[in-house]
Amino acid sequence: MSAASQNLTSCCAGLYELPIVEYLLGQSFHPGGTKLTRQLATATLISPNSQVLDVACGNGTSAQVIAADFGASVTGCDYSAANTERATLASRAAGLDQKTHFIRANAEQLPFAAESFDIAHCECSLCLFENMESALQQLHRVLKPGGRIGISDFYLNEPVPASLDGLLGRVLCVAGALSADGYRQALTNAAFAYIRIRIVNWTLADMILRVRQRLELLATTNALTDTALLTDFGDPAPVLDALEKFIASGGAGYLIATARRS
Repeated sequence: MSAASQNLTSCCAGLYELPIVEYLLGQSFHPGGTKLTRQLATATLISPNSQVLDVACGNGTSAQVIAADFGASVTGCDYSAANTERATLASRAAGLDQKTHFIRANAEQLPFAAESFDIAHCECSLCLFENMESALQQLHRVLKPGGRIGISDFYLNEPVPASLDGLLGRVLCVAGALSADGYRQALTNAAFAYIRIRIVNWTLADMILRVRQRLELLATTNALTDTALLTDFGDPAPVLDALEKFIASGGAGYLIATARRS
């Protein structure tokens, strides 16, 4: 991994460690929350016998949902040691520590043997990786033949406006997104087959509304001790306005993509 790639990965991982980010985006850190996680798990045919890899697992919410609702065994990996520690503690508290395991790892250098997993998920994170091609190749490597991959992410139909190409835009998983065809091509280039892409734009209005409401609450209460960190994002209200307008114009949307290792 290059120094630039490592710096970007570290920066993004550090952002998702902040309580303010979880407060704004919710425990799942992605549009659609656990509802979309369940939809993706259903689409990738997760069963109680599945060995699942959750890449960029954050605080482990999705892994816990998959273990609890689908009975699968889940390994979560994240670049942030703080996130994997929180995920481990949360799963233990939920009584899911026999079904879940969390380690610190880089998606572009996965520390797993080839053909270790039946299914791999990557929710709202692929566009944040500096080298998406390398990450997809790693996911292909660790999946068993016939194994399935499930991705959720923003997609772009137009270039990102300058107002979204900043820190908050990256936290919202916008700045590095591809087109729907771009994701299809990236999966094809990584030797995945049977690619299916579904548009799930219903997730976005809820996300924007939730972030607005929580920003308003922060303006009137001392809900978090690190609210001053919002200044690092700049004024978030215009960014949300720009994102809402960009989505409404058809410039961006949200999708899930599934495919199989050929």
